[in-house]
Amino acid sequence: MKKQAVLVFARRPELGRVKTRLETCIGASRTLSLYQAFLTDTLLAARESRAQVILAHTPGPDFPEQNFADVTLEQRGNTFGERFDAALEDAANQLPKKTPLVLIGADTPHLSPLFLRKTFGILSQNDAVIGPSTDGGFYLLGFSSRPVPVCEAFSEPSTANSEAVRLLHEACIEPIFVQEQFDVDCPQDLMKLIHLINHLQASHADWIPQNTRKVLHDEEIIPLMVKLENAQTVVGMTRESVRN
Repeated sequence: MKKQAVLVFARRPELGRVKTRLETCIGASRTLSLYQAFLTDTLLAARESRAQVILAHTPGPDFPEQNFADVTLEQRGNTFGERFDAALEDAANQLPKKTPLVLIGADTPHLSPLFLRKTFGILSQNDAVIGPSTDGGFYLLGFSSRPVPVCEAFSEPSTANSEAVRLLHEACIEPIFVQEQFDVDCPQDLMKLIHLINHLQASHADWIPQNTRKVLHDEEIIPLMVKLENAQTVVGMTRESVRN
């Protein structure tokens, strides 16, 4: 048994049910292919971090990406928060007591194995760790032993991070913050990811989400996003000239 575990909390890949805000600019089929790449890269990064990999997914038939996980669990609960807490509880029940456990989603395929290993290093000396996201939520939550319920934090997504911290404080836990990151939910986030992957490639980084990169190129998503970005720039410049 490995000494730590990564829990990937994700939806089953299903047409029209994943990353729906991206569909308006790249279409449902491309969005599904991209999400499958996100999930694959996330699971592979977790594996390369030398942790046990647990995948908690929404209910339904089996799907190929499950093969990259050591353990798969179906999410349970009615709300996002209920499913989140239940996934942490069910994953912890699969592990020996006091096994460090880090939860991430499938919308940060740029998280590297090294980053995850460093996070576990932080957990070796602290009770909890949280990764704030740029939208006010959080992309990572980890515990050195038994997880603390944070269901209440998700009542307002834009304050989920601060609410999670409040709940941890109420449980007498002082979380350590790791680097702020963006998660990919909307077209602007996807453009950030494209720029980041280009930078990682140019700098010969140790970790590049290769499945995501391949889909971006093979499905010709990059030209679509560049066209959208250029159009938004023109609109912004037009509005600015009108104001002036």
